[in-house]
Amino acid sequence: MSDGEFDYVIVGAGSAGCVLANRLSEDGNATVCLLEAGPRDRSWQIHVPLAVMWAMMNEKINWKFNSAPQRQAGGRSIYMPRGMTLGGSSAINGMVYVRGNPADYDDWAEAGNAGWSWADVKPYFLKSENNEQFAGDGHHAAGGPLNVTFLSDPNPVVDTFVAAAESLQHRHNPDFNGETEEGFGIHQVTQKKGRRMSTATAFLDPVRGRKNLTIMTDAPVERVTLEGGCATGVELTRGRKILARREVILSAGAITSPKLLLQSGIGDASELQEYGIEAKHQLPGVGRNLQDHASIHAIVRTKSRVPVGFSVAALPRLAWSVVNYALRRRGLWSSNMVEAGGFVRTRPELTRPDVQFVLMPGYRARPPRLIAYGHGYAVTTVLLRPKSRGSVTLAKNGNGFAPVIDPHFFEEPEDMETLLQGFKESRRILEAEPFQQYEPFHYQPETAASDDDLRQYILENSATIFHPVGTCKMGSDADAVVDERLRVHGVQGLRVADASIMPTICGGNTSAPAIMIGEKASDMIKEDAI
Repeated sequence: MSDGEFDYVIVGAGSAGCVLANRLSEDGNATVCLLEAGPRDRSWQIHVPLAVMWAMMNEKINWKFNSAPQRQAGGRSIYMPRGMTLGGSSAINGMVYVRGNPADYDDWAEAGNAGWSWADVKPYFLKSENNEQFAGDGHHAAGGPLNVTFLSDPNPVVDTFVAAAESLQHRHNPDFNGETEEGFGIHQVTQKKGRRMSTATAFLDPVRGRKNLTIMTDAPVERVTLEGGCATGVELTRGRKILARREVILSAGAITSPKLLLQSGIGDASELQEYGIEAKHQLPGVGRNLQDHASIHAIVRTKSRVPVGFSVAALPRLAWSVVNYALRRRGLWSSNMVEAGGFVRTRPELTRPDVQFVLMPGYRARPPRLIAYGHGYAVTTVLLRPKSRGSVTLAKNGNGFAPVIDPHFFEEPEDMETLLQGFKESRRILEAEPFQQYEPFHYQPETAASDDDLRQYILENSATIFHPVGTCKMGSDADAVVDERLRVHGVQGLRVADASIMPTICGGNTSAPAIMIGEKASDMIKEDAI
């Protein structure tokens, strides 16, 4: 006995899943069920941009994963938040809209994934986009559901950051999604009128009234049901079953999509046996190929109170910021706190950037604290193209399973050396003359640190900027999980459409690419249904 039957069952209402729900339900003759493990997106921490600091720690809307201890990071477990609400991680992320380098997608196509070159995927970025500043320039579009814009009131530290980079011969780049990715500038963000625009806001809210679309929240899925090599539906953790007449589409993200495949008996048979799971289909690549953007912070404290911070003297300004946002949706509370950035090559012979910088124009507390006393700013250095590869596997957790997330950070020595070179450049920028107006008095790590000191600092303090991908890799090799049309190899009626299908990680933030994947997958599913 089932609790419902639909043409399409989508598991995960995240960056790609909400897009799929919207596009597949455009066909009034197709019934669509969207299942989300978390609650409705009602929390103020989702919609007020500055509240990202709290959303990142809120267990009601966040899976709050931690990695396995990392051997090359001092044995530490790395915090890895993922969204657990309508909108998924697009509801709790930094809202930065970066597509990555066009050559990233050409690499996918050259690896044998026909239809995934930059020329192929660019139209799907444009399809989603409503760009307030750059529409019509050939790189951007207007009229799509997803609003993309600049922050209304960036902190003055943003201009200082760009000026400091220019003083060291880096170029200014007004649009990281334009002619080139390289350079320094202000981020565009997924906001509208000072509020976050998640994929739930952009793609679900306008179509909630469609009679052929059913959205179920607080509905965690346990496994995909299989019969004769075909996906027939899903089973929820409470024993309910939802049947799929045409397809089941996993859009649960790079952690949970492979977890669900493994729990369904799809994976390496020997590993499944260890978990006590009956092997239904041998597919050893499930959960392999995990990639993420490792990062390290350089933090500066200042005597100046221009940078965001908490102090007695700043209390009137902080109080006004609340009023300003309530009345005008402007000011500090409209900030995503990662307001500017840059993309650079650590070696001149490289053809594209291998390191990203992200500016936080406020004094950064050390986790788990959210707020620290004082003023300052921080620059995060991000390793864009890691050589290391990790995995997502399972571990018993009561009557069920928990994901074991092991990114294998820095297990390839080249990753540490690339991040080190980028980190050194970030420190040069922070020490440049334009920043001296803020009277910096404390640098972390200290300015005289040697390369060995910095390597140790990275080992003890590195983190991630929360971009896991690749665990249901697209391709035709032995580790591939889906083909170029995102169909799971050897299983009928089952696809994966989220960041987990990326063969290699994009050189930039991963939210916009995940949305693109949702758009492209929707068209492929419609084409294959004819």
